[in-house]
Amino acid sequence: MKITIGTVILAGGNVVNEQPYDLKINNSRQIQIAFAMRAAAIRGFDRGNQQTTLEFKVSKRHSSVEEAQAYAIQHAASLTNLSSTLVITEEPSQDTYLLNDAVIGEIQSVSDGIVSSHAYKIIGGIFIKS
Repeated sequence: MKITIGTVILAGGNVVNEQPYDLKINNSRQIQIAFAMRAAAIRGFDRGNQQTTLEFKVSKRHSSVEEAQAYAIQHAASLTNLSSTLVITEEPSQDTYLLNDAVIGEIQSVSDGIVSSHAYKIIGGIFIKS
């Protein structure tokens, strides 16, 4: 699975052996609740606002400890002020999913030996298959 936001690759997929793991997708909608006097039950009104939260982790192996540390720092710094469409491409089917108006809400970059790991929390609007 390859994941990109704008022009930045978050998980390179099979080609570079970077598979996301611990993938979580949460869709929530804005629901207004109405309480009526002496009513047996509440009424819910879907206001049509959808929020999708996507969380995942990815690890990358480097040739040295220094390279892993440098990548963790540079990658985290390159992800500021991004707001775009997140694209997920399944492999090998090449099915594509889009998360519109995506913004990286949280990133955690860790260097451990020759491996850098990154945890992402991305928040956006509608999540669709394109």
